[in-house]
Amino acid sequence: MKNIELLAPAGSFDALKAAVQNGADAVYLGGQEFSARAYASNFDRKTLKEAIEYAHIRDVKVYVALNTLIKENEIKRCIDYVKYLHNIDVDALIIQDIGIASIIKDNFPDLEIHASTQMVAHSIEDIKYLEKMGFSRAVLARELTVDEIKYISDNSFIELEVFVHGALCVCYSGQCLMSSMIGGRSGNRGRCAQPCRKEYDLVNLKTLKRIDHGRGKYLLSPKDLNTIENIDKIINSKAVSLKIEGRMKRPEYVAIVVSAYRQVIDNYIKDNKLYIKDEIKDDLYSIFNREFTKGYILKQTSKDIMNTKKPNNIGLYIGKVLDYDKKAKKVTIKLENTLRKGDGISLGGGNIGRIILGDKVVDKAYAGSIVKLDFITNVKKGEKVYKTLDSYLLDKARKSYENDIENKKIPIYIDININIDDYVKLTVVDNRKNKVTITSEKKAEKAINVPISNEKIKNQLSKLKNTPYYAQKIDINKDEDVAIPISVLNEMRRVAIKELNEKRANINKRKDININFNFDSEYKNYTKDTKLRVKVKTINQLKAIIDEDIDLIYFDNLKDIQKAIEICKAKDKKIAYSLPRIIRNDQYSTINKLLNIDISDIQVSNLGSINKFKQKFNIHADYFLNIFNSHCIKYLESENVKSICISPELNISEIKQSLNSSFNIDIEGLVYARIPLMISEYCPGRNLIDCDKCDKHSYGLKDQKGEVFPISEDEFKRGIIYNSKILCVVNDVDKIQNSGVNVFRIDFTNEDEKTAKDIVRMYTVLLKNNFKLTKECENIYNNLKQLQITNGHYFRGVE
Repeated sequence: MKNIELLAPAGSFDALKAAVQNGADAVYLGGQEFSARAYASNFDRKTLKEAIEYAHIRDVKVYVALNTLIKENEIKRCIDYVKYLHNIDVDALIIQDIGIASIIKDNFPDLEIHASTQMVAHSIEDIKYLEKMGFSRAVLARELTVDEIKYISDNSFIELEVFVHGALCVCYSGQCLMSSMIGGRSGNRGRCAQPCRKEYDLVNLKTLKRIDHGRGKYLLSPKDLNTIENIDKIINSKAVSLKIEGRMKRPEYVAIVVSAYRQVIDNYIKDNKLYIKDEIKDDLYSIFNREFTKGYILKQTSKDIMNTKKPNNIGLYIGKVLDYDKKAKKVTIKLENTLRKGDGISLGGGNIGRIILGDKVVDKAYAGSIVKLDFITNVKKGEKVYKTLDSYLLDKARKSYENDIENKKIPIYIDININIDDYVKLTVVDNRKNKVTITSEKKAEKAINVPISNEKIKNQLSKLKNTPYYAQKIDINKDEDVAIPISVLNEMRRVAIKELNEKRANINKRKDININFNFDSEYKNYTKDTKLRVKVKTINQLKAIIDEDIDLIYFDNLKDIQKAIEICKAKDKKIAYSLPRIIRNDQYSTINKLLNIDISDIQVSNLGSINKFKQKFNIHADYFLNIFNSHCIKYLESENVKSICISPELNISEIKQSLNSSFNIDIEGLVYARIPLMISEYCPGRNLIDCDKCDKHSYGLKDQKGEVFPISEDEFKRGIIYNSKILCVVNDVDKIQNSGVNVFRIDFTNEDEKTAKDIVRMYTVLLKNNFKLTKECENIYNNLKQLQITNGHYFRGVE
């Protein structure tokens, strides 16, 4: 069995201490720059250096999250930051941006990089590609099962990291644009506003009437992951790193969760048996949960994963209300678990004051007790009661890391030589073979009265209480009648430990690095032929637009691809099959039929598809690859990709900055699309009302502001949630072209044939007429405006 790493979150220095002191093997954290948890406390540069030293001294690795998409004007600052992280001995960087990853591999070859879960690694093909790019580890998508993880592990060399506890995203990470498009706060930039935790109604898109499904209103809110009772299955999947989510969580949460998993993992590795105390289970419920699920990783279905009733902490079930005395303002509860003074419960705000047991006021009461609590708010008989704050548990958690406590002690070997008329030599060697030798400033003398004893020397050298060390062995070599002041021993011990700390802090033994990197930001206008491309989903849409002046048609429907090819051949039109965004290991067998189709071009949305098909097809990279800067484009160009679609999260100015170099590939920009905001294994329509084919029923989600987001499904029955507004930039195509984009992309979803034909016609005329609308085009555009249109991020961008 490989060494299993327990990886813990650290959103603050206290959380870091909590993780280390409760048994984490490694921590992941973010600096105040380029971290995908922008609203965590995070670490400034000085504190980050101190955090790495603190962890390294205690044999804990530190991975720094650099897992956001980087804008062109941020690259210089980003690489300067990487240089700083390299030089302060960070163990690895967690990366999302493929352009930044390529720069790091070229300029910092000794710096390990891990592929963030934001890179959506969900298949063996993805992993093979990340291996080729130079990643040493991949954080797998949370949607994978233990069987898929084991298959990937058995067929690759890269380390695999998986989530085992904490919050879940309803969307595949790195593929969510909902927060971005609704409010300009990009999840890809670490600023997610968590729209998945908001209320929604399921509605019929034609009537906009609410559909009664008998569930709650939090239709996109998953439960929290908790795999502790099946951690053996995850360990046996051969994942090497088990990751706890929670950089936004308080230190006490980190302490409790890390401690729980540490105990269970160690016991399983030691005895090959899984044993979990009820106390550990209760602690995990008490510290935080939105209800628990075993997750996709342990093969639970979407219905088991979603909690539509409540999007925040539920707590630990402790009993039911027996009665409420309105006059006396007291609630009577029969307890099924422990309740203490100071605890918080779900019945109302504030903490528990008095607990009345019989005729006595007590500080705590146990399961089976019937207690009365002072309570002002009216409650119903039979109502379930949950403990939402456990005062004892929080206190226990704080005691595990506060006041410079050292739970994790490292063995050291001490050797001391004390001889008359010679300098004292003290040598300390640690478990990593670091060696420190200290020589006294004064020579030892012959004892006038009582020589110093071995016991006294050992006693002084063993005083390591406030350090992370213990003396496993002390060898003393001395003359029998020698004397040395105790103060000299104490000072030598102190200096030796200080120097040992300095050696231990620098695990990777790197030398400071200086790089000469070209940050050319001067815009160069390279003119290319202007083209129009269209993506369609149906044969009827294809027939409607086939006669227009289109450079390339993307066809997003594998079932009808052969028929689409025949139609395009008859009209001498170039066609490319648009692959699904998510293709799991076993789903490639469905896609492999492409190898027998007479087609030369495909459009891809994940790295694995590039890996799988680049030898046979011309590759066109869609915007789901989050192409955010010139180095992303340069990297994909080096992979012989023929065109890329720039990220819809960039504004005109940022696109122009990104296209500041000469590219031989075509650069696409969306000009019409109902942009997908989420893709999920969970489909609200299918899971709430058990429809056979959700996309035939025209369902949508309606938010509290009245915006309606249509729902559809991909070829593998994954839910897709689309924007409430349609991107349409008829009046600004010239500005988009001036930014460097030379291909204008139209994407259709459920548009009928007439609408599809009109829209393509409108843009075709626009391009041929020097970006001026004819009367016919103005009429089409005015009809579109009635459907709610937006110019997306072209003129606002994202934080």
